Formats: sequence, C-alpha cells, structure tokens
Amino acid sequence: MKPTYEIRIGTLAGFDTLVPQLGGVPAKLLARASLPPNCVRRPEILISISTLVDLLNVCKQELQCDDFGLRLAELQGLRMLGILGKLLLNGGNLDTALSACHRYMVLHNQADHWRLSEQGERLQAQRISHYSGLSDTDQYSELAMGAACRLFRELAGTDIRPLQVLFRHTPISSMQRYREYFDAEVLFAQERDCLIFDATLLRRPLSAPAPSLINYFEKFTHGLIKQYQGDIAAQVRTLILQTLGAKQHSLAQISQLMDMPVRTLQRRLNDSGTSFRQLLQQARMETARWHLRASSIDIGLLSASLGYTDVSAFSKAFRSIHGSSPLQWRKYQHEMH
Repeated sequence: MKPTYEIRIGTLAGFDTLVPQLGGVPAKLLARASLPPNCVRRPEILISISTLVDLLNVCKQELQCDDFGLRLAELQGLRMLGILGKLLLNGGNLDTALSACHRYMVLHNQADHWRLSEQGERLQAQRISHYSGLSDTDQYSELAMGAACRLFRELAGTDIRPLQVLFRHTPISSMQRYREYFDAEVLFAQERDCLIFDATLLRRPLSAPAPSLINYFEKFTHGLIKQYQGDIAAQVRTLILQTLGAKQHSLAQISQLMDMPVRTLQRRLNDSGTSFRQLLQQARMETARWHLRASSIDIGLLSASLGYTDVSAFSKAFRSIHGSSPLQWRKYQHEMH
C-alpha cells in the first residue's frame, strides 16, 4: 500500500482572496475537492497532496487561469508560514530565517522539502519531492517555487531576484509570465526544481516588515486562539505546533503570542491539568508519528526540525512514550499497512 503524503492547509494561504478576484466562489471550488468551506482558516487541517493537486487543477480549469499556482504564490511568502512568519519578523539575517523556514516546511509537509546548499558563489534552493505516481502536478510545482521566491523577497528585500529558475515540467503559461514573476532566466524540462541565487544574500539583514504584514499576523494569531476559546491547553498546543520550526519552544514565547503574563498562563495550564512541557512533548510526538507513518524523511532531519539537540535525545524521548525507537516504530507501521 502506497503512503498518503499530507500537507498542512497553510499551503492554500490567499485562496479566499484570489478565487473571488478571478470570479469564482471559494466554497464551491473547495467542495469539488471534497474539502470543507472553512478549511483554509484552520491551519491545523491536513490534506493529501493528491487532494491539493486536484484542487489546483480544478481552479485552473474552472477559472480559466493557466497560472493559478503562480497567482496564489503571489499572495503567500511569509503568510504561508503561519505564526512562524510572525516570529521571523523579529530580526536576524536571511541565513537564520531560511533555516527556520526549512525546519517548518519539513515538519508541515510530507510531500516534499527543500535542500539549501552553497555551491561556490551560488545558493541553491532545491525542491525535493517524496511522492510519485501523481499526474498533472505542474500547478503545485509552480505554487511551491513561486511561494519560495516570494519568501526570499519578503524576508530580505523586494530587489532580490534569482540568477536562474529551473523547472522539471514544460511551460504551462507564456514565457513572458514567468519572466514577469521571477525576473530571471527560467528554464524548463530540467532534472530538478531549483531556485539559484547569489550566495552573498545569506548575509543580508531581514527587511523591516510592511504594516500590512504585521496587521495580517496579528489578526491571524488572534483568530487562531479564538477558535479554541475556553480551552487553554488547545490554544497552547496549536501555537506550539505552529512554531516548532523556530526552535524557540518556551513558555515565554507562547505567553507573548497570547498576550498573557507567563505566570498567568502557567497557572491556567496547571488548573487544566497539564503543563507547557507536557504539551510540547505531545506536539513533538504527534508530528513525529505523522511523518514516520508515511514520509521517508531522514530521522536526523526530523530530529533537528523538532528541536532536539541530537538524534539520540529524540530517540530516547520517543522510546519513553512508544516503547521503541523511531526507526523500529516506522518499520512496524509500514509492515502493518
């Protein structure tokens, strides 16, 4: 039985804005892909990569929009990272921010991940796909590549442009459209999907965020917390899941996001029969199981992305809960299915 690769719904950030602009009704298009009408407002929801691919292709056909993936990417960038995007606004350089983004994407997407590497004077951001057997994935590829390029620009400057953009598929829009979006040489039918930049970009300081972006994240955080009003444990757990990639798993960080004093949050969690430490462990283990069931992710990469100091620390924590190592647990799950 082939694994079902899943991705968090954050990959559809901007969907409710774009579809009406193109004359469509978001709820109707989501229903065509068997998705609930409010799913894009709930970042914890998981969908299969095949469902996402189907939805993007339905939108392309129904809205007569060959570049739907790129148009959706234009509305994403930091927004697709949820609350992690808000944390990245606090400063640092592009290298540090991209490391956090990489960990986030590893944890929230079983279907593919990015490999960042310096090759001499060039920085290569390569998209590595884990799924196979799906057809018509071009819209998703362009969404992923376009959103990654926009992420670079939102983090460190609108003047950033790739030296080259490589796609594995053949063009589905005009060459002019690709040149307008990426402002770079775009090549198709290549061996890999890859964005290539000047490596000196890594040392760039992060740009000051636009007021509209700050406002977006304030509303996003408030809306996320409001969904679980009255359940303090669920609120904290959701915020932890949203920020795992930041490697800043502290009670102080979560209390700041909730605009609540640390001691007050601690007391309320104790009153509800749990603690920040317990919720952090639950979030880590839930995410670990999600990946180990289906994805082929390297255990070292998963361990680092979850915030463990090394693989042995992750294995020890996992074994204490599940009675076996991550590798043994993965093998058993695959044998069962």
